[in-house]
Amino acid sequence: MKIRIIMLALLLLATACASKPVKPPEESRVIPSDAQYYFMLGYDADISHRWEDAIGHYRRALALDPKSRFLKVRISHVLHRKGDTAEGLAMIEELLRESPDYVPALALAGEMYNSQGRIGDAIRVYEKITVTEPDNDNASLFLGILHYYNNDHDKAVAVLERLVSRSPDMFVAYDYLGAVYIDKRDYGKARHYLQNALEIYPDSDAAYYKLGVIGEITDELETAEKNYQKALSINPHHTKARERLAQVYIKQKTSSRAIEELKSLSLQQPDNIDVHMRLGMLYFEEGAFDQALAEFRFARDARPQNASVRYYLSLVLEEMGRFDEAVSELNSVITLDPKNVNAFLHLAYIYSKLKRNEDAIAAYQKVLSFEQGNPEVYLYLSVAYMNGKEYEKAQEVLRDAVARFRDKAPLHFNLAVALDKSGQFEEMVHHLRKAIEIDPKYADALNYLGYSYADRNMNLDESEALINRALAVKPDNGFIIDSLGWVYYRKGKYKEAIEYLKKALDIVKDDPVILEHLGDAYHADGQPSKALDSWDRAVLFHEKEEGLRERVEKKIRELRQQTDSK
Repeated sequence: MKIRIIMLALLLLATACASKPVKPPEESRVIPSDAQYYFMLGYDADISHRWEDAIGHYRRALALDPKSRFLKVRISHVLHRKGDTAEGLAMIEELLRESPDYVPALALAGEMYNSQGRIGDAIRVYEKITVTEPDNDNASLFLGILHYYNNDHDKAVAVLERLVSRSPDMFVAYDYLGAVYIDKRDYGKARHYLQNALEIYPDSDAAYYKLGVIGEITDELETAEKNYQKALSINPHHTKARERLAQVYIKQKTSSRAIEELKSLSLQQPDNIDVHMRLGMLYFEEGAFDQALAEFRFARDARPQNASVRYYLSLVLEEMGRFDEAVSELNSVITLDPKNVNAFLHLAYIYSKLKRNEDAIAAYQKVLSFEQGNPEVYLYLSVAYMNGKEYEKAQEVLRDAVARFRDKAPLHFNLAVALDKSGQFEEMVHHLRKAIEIDPKYADALNYLGYSYADRNMNLDESEALINRALAVKPDNGFIIDSLGWVYYRKGKYKEAIEYLKKALDIVKDDPVILEHLGDAYHADGQPSKALDSWDRAVLFHEKEEGLRERVEKKIRELRQQTDSK
């Protein structure tokens, strides 16, 4: 992870060196008094940031003292500061052709090359300075920093470690060595140098920040938290530290603390949309949908063309049951990003919730028009068809999917269900066995095949074995327990059947099929009153199972007739 220290520090140091009110270094020459006068006027304008006046006075001084290298550097420096870097650099480069070892000109050239992103040229001139003046600490510091930004970590280390060995109080050098070693993933040395930096300057929020990053990278989250907090205690406006502290809290699963940090960051940077997005997502995860809605709406209003913002907003609206608004946002997402699979899938899901089955089918079909590589889309479309009782279309979709993704057990399972709905028993069994072959622990397929056999009163031993395998995977699944009870019923083990069916009903309360099965078992066990009670309850919830009401009411009538005749 690249930890960047703002280059402004380097530029300020370079500027400070270039703008010291030093006496012109041409001591061996007689400097005209008028030139000195205009130099002082220029310097006064320079430190007051009156660039045009400064250049005018410096040029008058240079006209009176045309051999002054110092004045040429001053003029170039002011041109650079007022934004005319190209003109200033041209003057410096001409001076260096005349005096290639003149260190002030080299230093300014390095600064200007760096400002233009010409890192290689800047490195070249600072290397020359360090050869000319081996003890020039500033030049060595800049050279090490430039190697760092040029991703030449070994050279950066070599330069900076030589520097701190001869000048052990160079805080910035230690700080950069810490950054370099973080990039090199040598976190022990990085910590060592950052601690050295803090011994020199205990109030360095930058050093504490980088120590926090090391703690985060190495999963020492409490250490990371402590160092980020220290950085913020020194500099409450250190936004990166606050952002990363929030991330640490998320990793620690203390979302409330992460929210507080991001709220503080939002107050400092009210127009930072990314912060609002992160807050929205945290509120969403916490189930605080009103707050999430407010954050995402703020982000949407600021970035109306951002599909991601609208997508997250739609998720919140969906969770709040505000489906029409969610649909509107999802349609906006699709307008902005016509191949956004997730937007289509959520749109289809909402249509299904709203009983708009044809719209859901159209959404899934649209996805398949540009994305055929996602097997789940075929599953969703097949389910939509089955919800509309279009079993042949569901089978068509799933046959296509099975041909594309032969090793996907859920596709075979769902195809088996669709086949079962249209009475194609043999082919149903084939695909259930295929699903189990692909995934021997596929509990739903094991249960479905076992129950299908039991329901048809066939292969009862295999049926029991299949259902027990399913229960080993999902021991608390009420529907699988019901299947086992139904096998015992088919085997004439009515006491065992009643035991398991009652257990299933404790888990899946008020399920009409389980109630029907329990009534059947009571009836077979010679307990007619309990059978009638279970069947009567099954009828109360008949809307959950198509065709159940007529079937069960017939059983009730027949049993009551038998009871009355006695």
